[in-house]
Amino acid sequence: MVSIHTQPAAPRSSAIVQPTRSRFAGLSALVCLAVAIGMTAVWPAPGVAQESRWVPLEAAAPQVPTSPEDPTEAKVYATLDRLCAGCHQTGKLKTARPAGGFGHVLDLRRLKDEATLVLPASPDGSRLYMLMQLRTRAHEEVEVAATDLEAVRDWISNSKATPACDDRRRLTRGDDEAAIAAKPPEAPLQVRHLSLRSAYNACATPTEMKAYRHAVTFAVNSLSWSLKPVVLDAVDAEATLLRVDLAALGWDAARWQKLVAAYPYAGDDASPAASPATLRGDWFVAEALKAPLYYDLLGLPDRLQTLQTSLRIDVAGDVLQNRVKRAGIKASTVARGSRLIQRHEFPNGGFWTTFEYAPTPGRPDVFEAPGGPGTRGATKADASLTLFNLPSGYNAFFMANGDGLRLNELPTSVLRNDTHPSQRLTAGVGCLSCHARGAIPVADELRARVQGDTAVPRDIRDKVLALHPAGDELKRLAEADNNRLADALSRSGLIPGASIDSVDPTVALVHHYERDVTLDAAAAHLGVAASAIRGLAGQASGRAGDLVERLLHGAVSRRMFEAAEPALVDALAGRPAKDGVALMPLETGRPDGPQLVIRTGPSAYKSGETLTVRVRTSDTCYLTLINVDRTGRGTVIFPNDFEQNNYLEAGRELRVPADGAPYVFRLRDPGRETVIGHCMTVSKSPPGIRHDFERQRFTELGDYRAFLNRTAANEPEANANPKAAAPEAKGTRRRGAAATRPAQATTAAQKGEGQSRAAAGIDVLP
Repeated sequence: MVSIHTQPAAPRSSAIVQPTRSRFAGLSALVCLAVAIGMTAVWPAPGVAQESRWVPLEAAAPQVPTSPEDPTEAKVYATLDRLCAGCHQTGKLKTARPAGGFGHVLDLRRLKDEATLVLPASPDGSRLYMLMQLRTRAHEEVEVAATDLEAVRDWISNSKATPACDDRRRLTRGDDEAAIAAKPPEAPLQVRHLSLRSAYNACATPTEMKAYRHAVTFAVNSLSWSLKPVVLDAVDAEATLLRVDLAALGWDAARWQKLVAAYPYAGDDASPAASPATLRGDWFVAEALKAPLYYDLLGLPDRLQTLQTSLRIDVAGDVLQNRVKRAGIKASTVARGSRLIQRHEFPNGGFWTTFEYAPTPGRPDVFEAPGGPGTRGATKADASLTLFNLPSGYNAFFMANGDGLRLNELPTSVLRNDTHPSQRLTAGVGCLSCHARGAIPVADELRARVQGDTAVPRDIRDKVLALHPAGDELKRLAEADNNRLADALSRSGLIPGASIDSVDPTVALVHHYERDVTLDAAAAHLGVAASAIRGLAGQASGRAGDLVERLLHGAVSRRMFEAAEPALVDALAGRPAKDGVALMPLETGRPDGPQLVIRTGPSAYKSGETLTVRVRTSDTCYLTLINVDRTGRGTVIFPNDFEQNNYLEAGRELRVPADGAPYVFRLRDPGRETVIGHCMTVSKSPPGIRHDFERQRFTELGDYRAFLNRTAANEPEANANPKAAAPEAKGTRRRGAAATRPAQATTAAQKGEGQSRAAAGIDVLP
């Protein structure tokens, strides 16, 4: 274990209808124009004879993994089934889509390999275990028992990492360049490339790679006003490098340059002197289909009315002549209030727009003022969401506020975001979780509402009856528009209805890219062995050194990785740090609480060496550090009798022991040590910890697993009686020092408590 030694104190176009403007845009977060069928649809193979290609998903329901025979795995399966499957297991979902795009929580083999959730043999460093301990806002209603935590902890502790695809040679930028040279394009000035080698290097399966190629092709065609869908040819033998013909898309070099200007990896994917001709395909899908870049790439205007005019849609004339078809929906699974859906026919196919009415006390909704926009007594909509066919048959999307001004994202007060409840819906890929297969057929509720209601003015009632068709006409129109999309997918070499765990391939690739970056993912991105990055620990300085240490003990957000990646590239190349000793920034406002970062230098020490722990937090909090030795015994190493003030200001790096402190941490017994950090914004100590520095200079917790079980078992009582759960701490006074505030237990009943945890593992070598 860590041996604590005290020491003397020292000082311290044509038929093709498209906008007349030349800017671009992409798939907006339109989100579920209707609710009747939702995502419960798949497409059969092209050529199947039937009235429509819309087939209920129930005909091919996904298989839910069965409970394992191993007792440890069976316990964790039962726990995850009860607590998590409703949101994260396809086939058992309570919502239309798996939250966060993660839908295989009961597949324990795959879950174990989800490095952003599970670090084999390290439960305290595993995000899955931390989330169960913390009960973040998205999970605060989940009742997690002590036995649940114990089951997950035991499973992670006993798990081992699945061997990586060691037989797969890691591809580099040089491989991309060699493949292009071996198969040069006929018109090189109009050709660019999108690469999926980082996914390939990260051991993506052949099925996943096929889905990711689908996603890139889908995204490229969704950003084109060309009449014909394009097929992206693979250049290399591994089919990771896809060729993009700008002329076939109707693009020019300036349009590609918009992507280059936003690209964060130019330093390693292209020469500094030239515009990158090869971009990461997963980055392209995640960012090119996200506003405002999406709007710029598709050339969509700033106002909904301008878009309608440019597509030759006479909105007022269509309504006056009863040429539009409408549906009114009182409540849906995504809208906060009522909504009106309106479809215009135009040369490309269908132009669907919703009028969203957020619930507002005292304000009539569309069912109380049923005439719709422009009629007498109509209520102004809060937002409008639009889906329409592009000339090729692919879809485009547009989001606007009540005045028709273009929006990049939609407030959660208007639409729910089931996959990320705390986040706004962004105009772009946010729509694909509902609309990857096009418009969703609806059942109108407004026609029946006004048909026999004499309280509705006659002219309004007649208008509703004229615009709201009886029967299934709207369903047939939606199916016709969606068949255009299915045909376009087939013509671009894709299989309509393709999915991974019932998640559309494009959405799946976006989630793959946006997930936190692990050490293996960073190595796959750079085309190097993970050992090359691990070897920089304790050697690299500045942001590179900070990034390496964070990767050793867990994962960093994609945004943080992008910010520090150039420094890591320089460090791997042996170039000196350009940022001196600057550390990576910390993220604030995270939905799961303050960000806590623990650094220990190298991840392996020799017996007898001393250890210094460095800690930073994004939010001011009270910090507690616990060391768990190789035998599983826990000791609070901070605060302690020598350094009792555990108040840590945001952004300030704390060193434990501090410079000149009268003690050191000496690593003694070979084995695995873990340093666990608790950061709490209100309480000075985590639940179950009470300091008595008159008796112990460093608080002993005993067997750490037993300590956690006791604490979790006592939580229900603490919730019921939070006052009794926070007794006065005894002996928290250092000899000759003023007494500190008593420690207070944190319970679920304490609202406003923000907390986070982090862990760093250390191997002590003989």
